[in-house]
Amino acid sequence: MKRPLPSLEDSLRILRTTRTKRMPKAPPPVTRQVQPLLKSLQARFEQMDDGSGKLKNRWTEIAGESLARLCEPVRIIKGRAHGAGALEIRVMGAYAPLVQHQSATLIDRINLFLGAKTIDKLRIIQGPLTQPPKKQQYARPKPLSAQEELALQQSLSDVDDDKLKKSLLQLGRSILKRENMKR
Repeated sequence: MKRPLPSLEDSLRILRTTRTKRMPKAPPPVTRQVQPLLKSLQARFEQMDDGSGKLKNRWTEIAGESLARLCEPVRIIKGRAHGAGALEIRVMGAYAPLVQHQSATLIDRINLFLGAKTIDKLRIIQGPLTQPPKKQQYARPKPLSAQEELALQQSLSDVDDDKLKKSLLQLGRSILKRENMKR
């Protein structure tokens, strides 16, 4: 036997008193969950890849310090049917023509490192480098010893002009400091 439908007042009372459950929140996309794992695995096994990881590790030795500050290898693009491939290089801004002019030398150096005829051309991409260029740290010269300072001032004792004497003292100090660094 069928039950009769509730009246309008009954249905309003039921709707006011009963609470509905919220819809469950959708899970995050799988890529968001897996991406940190993939990044850590990529960093761990990057050295074992086809050569681009090896290039990144030894790039300053291969390209030279001046070029290594301006560019970095991104990936190796395989050639078709066992042909030579291309190396994708990221270059800082306006330095792309500079790198392009030295591309023949760079390709020779890369092939010397990876093996003959591995790379036959460079693909240059302009953009910021992932690792900022390392600034060279210069060794600070040690101050002159008291004996060196005294000898320098005694050698300039016959100079009468104060400005000239001060300039010669500065010059003498810098020369002596440079000589001390070479030793």
